[in-house]
Amino acid sequence: MLVVALTAPAAVLAFGAIRRRSRELPTAPRFWVRAAGILLLSAAEVYLFGLVYVAVFWSHVRDVCVSRYQNWDSAYGQARYWPLERKCTAHIDMVPGYVNPLIVVLLVATSVAALLALGRAVLSRKLRGAS
Repeated sequence: MLVVALTAPAAVLAFGAIRRRSRELPTAPRFWVRAAGILLLSAAEVYLFGLVYVAVFWSHVRDVCVSRYQNWDSAYGQARYWPLERKCTAHIDMVPGYVNPLIVVLLVATSVAALLALGRAVLSRKLRGAS
C-alpha cells in the first residue's frame, strides 16, 4: 500500500501525459493507445509493489524470515529482480505469489493493446486514403 501511496502522484501525472499526447491521434486508435499506456503503468506499479518485498528488508532478511515465517536457511536470501524473488528457504518466498504472474499478464495485455492500436491506425489510414 505504501508503494501505491508514494507512486500515485507520478502515476496520475503519467496518465495525464498519456491522455494529452493521445488527443493528437486519430480517433480510431486512441482508445487502444490509452489502454496500452495504462496497462504499462499498472505493470510498473505492480513491479514496484513486488520490489518493496525484495528491497525493504534488504539488510534484515534473516530477522524478517525468522519473525514472519519462523524459518531461515543461509543458502537463500539473495534477491532476484526478474522474476522478483527473495527466499527465506527453498519453499518460502517473501514476494507474494501473485506479483510475477500479474506483471506478465499486464505486459501481454499491453502488447495486445499496442498491436490493436497499430492495426486500428493502419486500417483508419487505409480507409481515409480509399475515400
